[in-house]
Amino acid sequence: MARLRTRQPKPRPRLLPRLLLAAGLFLVVGLYAQRALVVACFDQWTSVRYVRIEGAFDGIDPGQIEGALRPILKTSFLTLDLQSAETVVKRVPWVRAVKVSRVWPDTLVVELEELQPYARWGHDRLVAATGEVFDRPSSHEGFNSLVLLEGPSGREQEVIAMQQQLQQRFAASGDHLVALTLSGRLAWTATLESGLEVRYGSQNAVAATDRLLALLPKIRESRDAMMASVDLRYPRGLAISWKSLPPADIKGLKGKLQAEPKNG
Repeated sequence: MARLRTRQPKPRPRLLPRLLLAAGLFLVVGLYAQRALVVACFDQWTSVRYVRIEGAFDGIDPGQIEGALRPILKTSFLTLDLQSAETVVKRVPWVRAVKVSRVWPDTLVVELEELQPYARWGHDRLVAATGEVFDRPSSHEGFNSLVLLEGPSGREQEVIAMQQQLQQRFAASGDHLVALTLSGRLAWTATLESGLEVRYGSQNAVAATDRLLALLPKIRESRDAMMASVDLRYPRGLAISWKSLPPADIKGLKGKLQAEPKNG
């Protein structure tokens, strides 16, 4: 007896899922391209057209501010990162503080606070009273009258504090401090307006100054005596260098100093 054979139907290709996948990919690509076009148009229509710099400043160059902001201004007005803008402006010399804000529809406002020079720091820099060191503009000559300070990096505030204490003491005696240096070995040297150089070494400069000022009236009793420098690195004494003092006056001055009673 013959066997009946049933024919299995051939599987039909699943066209619908493939068509849906292709359509989805096409839609994604289209949306991405459309988004890129929209963003490009959005950036063009909402770009930053103006930068307004506000604040009282003398040493800040507005061109440096604009140059620092130029890479950031390539983004749109609405998507521009204000914090990043403040960070790059803060790196510009003389800028102490900055605030950046938007003014609709296309203006960026940069409010600046400038560092105020307190003293000259070395030969070509300035220092603020808070210790920040910054570049001195080569075109500006108005800082030559500031006191000259110098010291190792990181000790700016220490040098400023010492200068203020010594200036107060010398001013009371009728002189003024025009320069103060702290060497790499932490030794102090001061120069006065009268031209006198005072070497302290690493000892307490304030206490040594008080000791010097107590002796100055006796030293200056000789009218012709002109001191070039005073070395205070001795615990109980000092060494004086004189400016072209005649030998007879030196002998008389030594006699006066030796006649004074020693304290301590």
